[in-house]
Amino acid sequence: MDKQEIIFSVVATVIVVVLLFLFVRSYRRNQHKRQINKLIKDLSHKSLRNVLFPDSIDGQIWIDCLLLTDGGLIVLDIRDYIGRLFGGDNINEWTQMIGARSHKFANPLLELPARVNAVQEVVGDVPVIGHIVFTHRGAFQKGKPDGVYMIDEVFEHLSHFLRPALPADKLDKAWQDILAVQKQG
Repeated sequence: MDKQEIIFSVVATVIVVVLLFLFVRSYRRNQHKRQINKLIKDLSHKSLRNVLFPDSIDGQIWIDCLLLTDGGLIVLDIRDYIGRLFGGDNINEWTQMIGARSHKFANPLLELPARVNAVQEVVGDVPVIGHIVFTHRGAFQKGKPDGVYMIDEVFEHLSHFLRPALPADKLDKAWQDILAVQKQG
């Protein structure tokens, strides 16, 4: 091999290694999005993401994800926080630790009932439940509060809600009522 061939081989190897690194990094970064999309697809017939919904006091409330399932409607508040997470049922602010830095965020459990009630008011007697779902980019160091689930626990926890199935016409009407009042955020 002459000098030019060696340089070409080294440059080609470096380019392949850099591309492989970037691909793996991108794949890992987007893994949580794929998990969320799979969960939504597995649980629901139809879904809405990032919508504004009328609340009971002539305002609007944000809903991350609303799913139409065989058993009714599910409001999912999806949280994608990295690092160590600390929170409790009745604590107003939870903490996210990234290295030595801490960041506060509102307790999502305190906001969830208003979201569920807003949807319930629109659909009448169709069951509506809500859950807080965290991706695995974060971890609760001292246990998860009740009503909080990691993304891989949700399907198992909700299996009882999905059966028995409600009549299709009742679910279709509820979904049409939802579509009539929601606004894309």
